[in-house]
Amino acid sequence: MSSSALAYAEILWRQKLENVNAMEAIAIANEWKWSRKDVKTSITAREVVFEFSDKTVKRIPLPQEKMLVAVAPYIRRTHK
Repeated sequence: MSSSALAYAEILWRQKLENVNAMEAIAIANEWKWSRKDVKTSITAREVVFEFSDKTVKRIPLPQEKMLVAVAPYIRRTHK
């Protein structure tokens, strides 16, 4: 993707993050983890984080009364 096309795409991606709640942000982060390699996504105990190629960061807080737990499935071990 050219740099101007990437810049335009990132504007659209940022707009998609406006006014989303925490659960919607988690779903978007999970989708973008595999489909948008130019956007780094992560989820912490407190927030969903999106880092764009220009190093700008969008943080969406998780509800304080809920906890997100991730479980890694494994057969012999969890990581290579």
